[in-house]
Amino acid sequence: MNPPSAVGTGLSEILYIPKEVVLPKANRVNELKPSVVVTVSSKEILIDRTSVATFDEVKNSKEWTIPNLRDQVKVILEKAKAEQEAKLQNKVRNVVDKTLGKDEDDPNAWRKVTLQADKNIDYLTMKKVMYSIYEAGGGPINFAVSKDADKKDAATGTQTQ
Repeated sequence: MNPPSAVGTGLSEILYIPKEVVLPKANRVNELKPSVVVTVSSKEILIDRTSVATFDEVKNSKEWTIPNLRDQVKVILEKAKAEQEAKLQNKVRNVVDKTLGKDEDDPNAWRKVTLQADKNIDYLTMKKVMYSIYEAGGGPINFAVSKDADKKDAATGTQTQ
C-alpha cells in the first residue's frame, strides 16, 4: 500500500467541490488525473456528487469500514478496470503509439482515487474513509488541495504569485 500523495486541482480537470468544503492549502501541487472522486464534508461523504454516508454516521461508527462507501467505490473501480482492459486490448494501437513516442496508458490508472476533504475534518474520520477506499481496491489516493499563493514553492524556493 503506497502512502497517499498530495496533488492540486489542475485546469485540465474541473472538480465539483461543495461550498462547505474548504480544501487545505499546499505550497507544491501537481495536476490531478481523472479518477474516482470522494468528497468528505462536515455534512456527508460523497462519491462524485452522490451521498454515500452522513458525516455523523462515519464519525460515530466504531467500525473502520464504511460499507456503502466501500461497495460503491468497488463497483465504480470494477467498471473502470473493465474499460481500461478493453482499451489495452487494442495491441496494434499500443505498438503504434509506443513507436511514435506517445505515452502508454497506466494499466493501474483505474485504481486511482482523488480525496477532497474539508481541512477541518478529524483524522479518525479520514482514516475510515481511506481504509474503506483501500478495502474496495482503490489506491493510490491523491488529496485535492488549493495552491497557497502566499508561500514559497517548496521545490524551487521561489515565491509564488
